[in-house]
Amino acid sequence: MPFFQKGKTKSKKSAKDQQTSAKRNQRMVFSAQKTAATRQLSCVSANRPSNRRVAHSQKASGKHMEVAGSDRQRDQEKQDQAVQELVEHLKSIAPFNKRWQVIETINQGTYGVVFSVRDVVTKVYGVIKVAKSMANEAGNVSAEWEGFILETMFKRSETASIVRLLDKGMLADQHGEGMEFVVLEKAAVPVKDYIYEVEGAHRKYRAANISLQMLKGIYDLHAQGLLHRDLKPDNMGLCSREQPIALLFDLGMARMYTDGENDIRPPRTCCPFRGTPEWASGHAQKGREQTRFDDLIAWLYVTCELFANEREPIQPLPWTYRNNTRAHKYLKSMYCPARYLLKTLPHQFYAINAYLQTANPQKPPDYHFLAEKTYEAIKELEEVKKLLPSPVAMVTLRYCTARCRSKIRTNTVGVKDSQNLRVSESDGPGVSDIVAMIATVRTD
Repeated sequence: MPFFQKGKTKSKKSAKDQQTSAKRNQRMVFSAQKTAATRQLSCVSANRPSNRRVAHSQKASGKHMEVAGSDRQRDQEKQDQAVQELVEHLKSIAPFNKRWQVIETINQGTYGVVFSVRDVVTKVYGVIKVAKSMANEAGNVSAEWEGFILETMFKRSETASIVRLLDKGMLADQHGEGMEFVVLEKAAVPVKDYIYEVEGAHRKYRAANISLQMLKGIYDLHAQGLLHRDLKPDNMGLCSREQPIALLFDLGMARMYTDGENDIRPPRTCCPFRGTPEWASGHAQKGREQTRFDDLIAWLYVTCELFANEREPIQPLPWTYRNNTRAHKYLKSMYCPARYLLKTLPHQFYAINAYLQTANPQKPPDYHFLAEKTYEAIKELEEVKKLLPSPVAMVTLRYCTARCRSKIRTNTVGVKDSQNLRVSESDGPGVSDIVAMIATVRTD
């Protein structure tokens, strides 16, 4: 082949490579914009306690980009001003769709606003996500996709452990441009608040119940051909304390893993990371196509955090606040010592961890095995719980003990006080013996 023809071939290849690289970069940028839009349109406030952990995990895993400079700062100030104008405009046109009255602002950002709302007719509480119209349409795409998922889910399964879609439509911003909005059922009680209201075996029992309900929500999504891809404690809540039913929400990062004929879609050769690094599986953090097992490993990591001995421990997971990338990857691999990861969990979760780390990710997960093991842990904790006083009695006993100590110090214990401090038999098994001991101490 002549020399000049070789040069032409090389130039054609280089031009084609540049074009392919440019398209890949565009896809990556748009994916990052959709991720940012999903974060800003979350049902959970950006000021949540776990926000510092999320930011650190993104930075440590290389999923975070810092941009500095005076131009960037000026642009940010303009964006903040525009967002504030949008918030004030939306509040002025409420109630939306003649139904939804704004109670408070949950989140606001470049891609939209999230409000806590109440139906003026039925008095039902909800969360409205208003996606701002932008050139890249990332916000509208995220809101429209989440609305489509929820609408499809409850057409197929009314008992799914996912928040319900209450309303959707279009609104106009202050410039007359259209904005997508969706109204979701409000899971008002954070799971951690509910779990850490009690202590000891009662707390572990609640954590195990929440874990099983979360597994049910994941199964409901997988049954409809969907992956959540962003499971974490902040992305689920309870209907109420009277009805402690756990529901998953914030499905903006969900993806169909099946095609129109219920066959598994072939994995992509290049796919951007979607999720939160703190709770994502090691496989997902490598930039590989996520499967159902990645959701289930994230479920196990969330369960580890729910069983922590403190509500906000110094290191909830072995890799939290670690800057060593090699250690981070090792602790999220199958070689991580189970006794280190599962140190606060019931022994049944050792079998669950071994199964999730060694199973073939291309085959359907054994949900029955996972549910049975979790249920075994619940039954064991229930037996332990029966031997302890109820949570109400525990609070009463702590109050009694504190008053006993103060009375003993002042030596002014009377019969009237003793009658007021009595705890009834209905407060829980074994309470009468503890109360008898307290009464003995008080009368000495």
